[in-house]
Amino acid sequence: MHPTEPRRRREQHRSGWMKFLDFMELDSPEGRWGLGLVIGLLVIGFWPLLLLAVLDVSGTPRKLLVALGPASICLGLALLILVCGHRYGESLRWSRGQTWGLAALFLGLGLLGGVGLWFSES
Repeated sequence: MHPTEPRRRREQHRSGWMKFLDFMELDSPEGRWGLGLVIGLLVIGFWPLLLLAVLDVSGTPRKLLVALGPASICLGLALLILVCGHRYGESLRWSRGQTWGLAALFLGLGLLGGVGLWFSES
């Protein structure tokens, strides 16, 4: 395929995934980095709940996975806040204190939710 061929012809050979990325405006390197960040945070946040859904466990392992659910989700959100605060804090008008405070708030919520679920799970 030559670079002189019309753009329409080149677009016909693109996969559905590439068309989707183009439609969502994620085909740039920064867009792909952001998509990777979100997918990574979903993996960090939801791995205990996925294990809980797949494995048939009871007792202490079940309590641990149930308690890790909100803790890991909030950890993922705290990481997202830190990354966004570091990269876009100036345009968002966030100070470093506000960024770290919001991240600490999510970590605290996750820990409190995890402890509460640990003690409520029988």
